[in-house]
Amino acid sequence: TRSVVDVGALHARAIRMDERSRVLQYKMTGQCASGSGQFLENIARYLGVSIEEIGPLSLESENPEIVSSICAVLAETDVINMVSRGVSTPDILKGIHQSIANRLVQLLRAIDAPSPLTLTGGLANDAGFQEALRERLAGDGREMEIKAHPDSVHAGAIGAALWAGYRHLKLAAA
Repeated sequence: TRSVVDVGALHARAIRMDERSRVLQYKMTGQCASGSGQFLENIARYLGVSIEEIGPLSLESENPEIVSSICAVLAETDVINMVSRGVSTPDILKGIHQSIANRLVQLLRAIDAPSPLTLTGGLANDAGFQEALRERLAGDGREMEIKAHPDSVHAGAIGAALWAGYRHLKLAAA
């Protein structure tokens, strides 16, 4: 892969790499957590939806409602208002996916990310999120192959374990 988007619990990161996997550019969201996995998890709990149901429900959306991507508090207020207006759960979830995708496309644009794009973090295998990202990239004129592995959710933990092992060996040799 040449580009990675890591959508973690609190932040999202976009990384561009060369053919040897050296990091060439890196951007991270600096705004509120409304574009994060934790935010989506909180909203799902409010809507009475399990984590596993989020992606499939989002794909059922017919008229998505965009939520604020600037502030989690405003976005939560948006969702409460949507529920009181009778907006369907799929439309709310798709709107959240689109909001997150909008923020991530800005990061990808900033690092001039090439295809293919690999997703890691908690939203990596969320089919609704993948589709929203694919649609937003196409709308931005960026046709990108999007990849994810079933273990992509654990990429950060695996990386931390590898780094800890490397540091342990370095310190033991010193």
